[in-house]
This record gives sequence, C-alpha cells and structure tokens, in this order.
Amino acid sequence: MGYHRPSKNNKKSIKADVIILGCSLPGIVTAHKLKRKFGDTMAIVVLDLVGPSRTPSKCNVAFLEDFDDDTTELEEDNTVKQVADNVARHYITMYSKDFNIPLPDAILMPENTKTKLSKLFQHLNGSTVECLSDYHDFDYLNIMERFELNQYQALLDQSVIDVFQTNRSDTKINRKRLLYYDKTTMERHICDALLFSTSREIMRTIVRLVCGAPPDTISVLFYLHQCYRTSSTRNHLDGDNTRFREKLLGYCRQRLSSKLQKSIADITMPTKSIKEIRTYSDEQVILETMKGDTNYVCNLLAMALRPDQLLKIKFEDQLLTKEQASITSQMSEGRAKKFLIQYEQNIWRPQGYSGDILSIQGPIIWAMEKPKLSTTGSTDKYAAIVGYLMVRDSDDDDDSKDAVIAQLVKLFGEEAANPVNYKETNIADVFVPRCGDYVALRKFTSGGRTGFLEWGALDIFADGDVAASLEAGHTAYLHLLSCLRPQAQTYEDVSTAEWPTLLRHGPFERWLAEINCKSGIHFFVYTAAICIGLHLIRAYMRK
Repeated sequence: MGYHRPSKNNKKSIKADVIILGCSLPGIVTAHKLKRKFGDTMAIVVLDLVGPSRTPSKCNVAFLEDFDDDTTELEEDNTVKQVADNVARHYITMYSKDFNIPLPDAILMPENTKTKLSKLFQHLNGSTVECLSDYHDFDYLNIMERFELNQYQALLDQSVIDVFQTNRSDTKINRKRLLYYDKTTMERHICDALLFSTSREIMRTIVRLVCGAPPDTISVLFYLHQCYRTSSTRNHLDGDNTRFREKLLGYCRQRLSSKLQKSIADITMPTKSIKEIRTYSDEQVILETMKGDTNYVCNLLAMALRPDQLLKIKFEDQLLTKEQASITSQMSEGRAKKFLIQYEQNIWRPQGYSGDILSIQGPIIWAMEKPKLSTTGSTDKYAAIVGYLMVRDSDDDDDSKDAVIAQLVKLFGEEAANPVNYKETNIADVFVPRCGDYVALRKFTSGGRTGFLEWGALDIFADGDVAASLEAGHTAYLHLLSCLRPQAQTYEDVSTAEWPTLLRHGPFERWLAEINCKSGIHFFVYTAAICIGLHLIRAYMRK
C-alpha cells in the first residue's frame, strides 16, 4: 500500500494493487482468499463504505449464542461425500471447515435428519395429508396431479442441463432457448405446462421459497439457476435441501462473517461515500471521494456492493454502461417472512409428527422443527418450529401470530394454542432481476469484465443466501487470480468454476419429460382431427 499526492486538487491518494469495494459477504470472501494467496507480496485494500446499517438478514435471528472457538474439527469422511452433489453445500462446507465452524446436521448430513415421523401437507381447502415419504414424491396427490408435477420438474431438470451444463452457448438454438426462459415469466410457464390447480399452487409455493418472489415477477432462467446450485428442482421441499436450512439457521452466516472480517481487519479501511469511479491512462482505476477526502487508486477493482448502493456512484461508460446500470438499478428485493414459535415441550413428536409442514393454503407455507447444532452438544430450553410465511404484494406489516397459531392448532391440536414465544421477521432474501435481464446480468458478472474492474462479487444474492454469497466471492477471487497471476492457479481453482451436479443426460429423458397432461390432450385432439379429416377426405373421394 502506498501514498502519493497527485497534482489535481492536491488530494492525498492511497494506492494498492487490488481494491475490494464493500464489506458484503462476497466482498470479504474475495479479500480473504486474495490475502491468503498473496500475503504481503501484494497490496490489497478493502474499503468499507460507512453508511446507514441495513435491516438485519433473517440469518441473524437464530443461534445468536456465543460458542467456544475450540470446537471439534469436522471429520473428512463426513464432509467429502456430501459436497460432490451440491454446489451450495460445497461452498458452505469449504469455508466452515476453513474456519473450524461446526455446522448443523441439517446442512452437513441431511440424510441423518430423516425420521419415520410424518410430515404434513395442507391443501388449498385446509385438509391435511400425512406424508411418510419425501415431499417431492408427491404421494399425497391423485395420480394425474402427481404425474404432471413430476413431469414438469423433470422438464425443468432437463432445462437446467441444457442451459448450465453444455457448451452450446454460441449456437442459435441455445440462444433462442436462453431468451425464451428469460423473457417468459414463471407464472406463464407454470400455467402453460400444468393443468390442475393443486399442481400449479405447489409450484408457485416452491418458487416463492426458492427465489423469495412470486412466480409472475421472475423469469424461468433465474429459477433454473437457483435449482442448478442445489442439484435439482426436486429437493426443495424436504430433508435434502440445503438452501432453506442455511438461510433459516443463520448460525453459518454470522460466524463466517465474523471470522472473515477478523482475517482481513488489517487491510480494511472505513471510507465515506465514493463519488466517482474512473480510469486513468488505461492503466489504473481511481475512486474519487468527496472534496477534501482521500482518493484511492488501484490496478484492479472488485465491486462487492448491493445493486442499490451503485445508484449513488458515477461511473465512466467503459466501466459501467447505461444499459448495465439500468439492469442493476431495477432489480427488486425478494420478499419473505420468517417465523419462530416456541413451546414448553414438544407437542408434535408424541403425535407421530416430525414438525415438517408444507402448505399451499398459508399463512405457513414451509416449516421444520428447529434443528440442533452438531458437535456442540447444546440443548434448547424450548421446542420450536421455524419456517416461512406466505407474503403477497398487498400484505402490510401486520403480525401473523394469530393466523399461525390457528393453523398449528388445526395441524397439531389444541396444545398448539399456548406458545411461550413467537417471533416474526421481515426479510429481504435476494435481488431479483427483471424478466429479460438475467442473460445480460450473468454475462455482466461473469464474462463481461473489463480490464480494470471485476463485477463477480456484486452482492446480487444479499447476505441472506449464505451459499450464494460464498460462491460469488470465491468466483470473483478466481477471476482476479487469473488476471493477477495465472501461474498461481491450482487444479482445484480451475475445476471449481465448473462444479458438476447430480443432473445427468439420458437418450430419451428430454422427450419423455415433455409428455404431460396438456401435451397428451393436445396430441389426442390433433390425432382425432387428423383421423376425422382423413375420413372426410375418403368419403368425398368415394362420392
């Protein structure tokens, strides 16, 4: 890190090789990895923009107790076999192991949380069904609903393979497919493929849970990317899902953020608002602050801000075009509500229930028994259920306590009417791009980097989605590493960017996945029309 005084305005400047702008979770991951890689051989600076604090993420709600740092190290055998099939779990495990942070079994080993107790599914009319198997098997639906829902999710899985696991991005066919998925909203896609109301409501519920937004406001492509990160569209409602649990628990985010910030404390500098970011002689990036403050100069700049923070900064056109600025400025925050309800004793297990709830009626749309931390031996004073509440655009901030208790009474009986504590939290999960913007956004944050500026750590996913934030920061680090010292890349660095999933191609799988109730009806109608037409033609010819 160096100091010099340029002639313009006689302002003091701090010079570094790399500057990370923003202390979001992706930003501090990037800084931590760079510092660990290069140590004192490279000047690295993290700029922490001083400003109003953001509403705490849902990840600050649960597990706020202080734990001893001398916890048992995670065993290799319990982690390696768990990361090969799930991008999200891979990054959480990588960094929790790096800092020796214990993970809940619900994240690290979800198969160990399986139980013979029943889950509960609640229909739109309020009737309930006990589920002994996984939610994604949909055994509680009638045969036609189960068939079309499984077919629809199989079709989405095949779409994930085609979009994210092939190298055909330069072909006209794949470009058309990308644009279709990006400009077609989830709501239209769901209605075009699903015939029955129950099937449609289940998919709408899944979309709200995964993306934090109703299906009519997001593109299919954005949803497919979220499914790619968790290996499949089919594991979003039961014990194998990482995404719900790492957001609900919160312990991972708080501990990881604290450890990461401590590791880069000596290179972090608080600064006032950045007024302008520009280049100089096509060799450096200059961050200008208000008059009288210190400017910052670097060879490479990594952006780690939220999209709404970019609105206050002026960029040169070659660093951020008007079209790119429009994409980032018009992304909306995903909306969700978390709840936690506690009872003096466990009232659901004696009745044979696990505490897992899926409802398309609401207000609870997904819930689970609050899991215990692994390797700590901690015990909770009260039994508790945590989960998500249904949020509609017309909702206000009124508390849903009475409606939640009424729903639990219907599910578990009168004992659920007297909780000892209830907590409800408004949360913003991810920044959702507009339909039609996702292709450009992915290019912007991955392949559209200029020679001076790296957008890979742009905090699109917010801190609430721990795994996505870790992934964004790690990817930005790999991009910067390839620019700074390509020879320093390891095989693991190169291969991590193309992390595989469980999804596999089959010779007839795509064709079979496209067969559903609607396509079957269309086939029957077209076949009948052709037969009738041929019959009429033959009758005419006889005459």
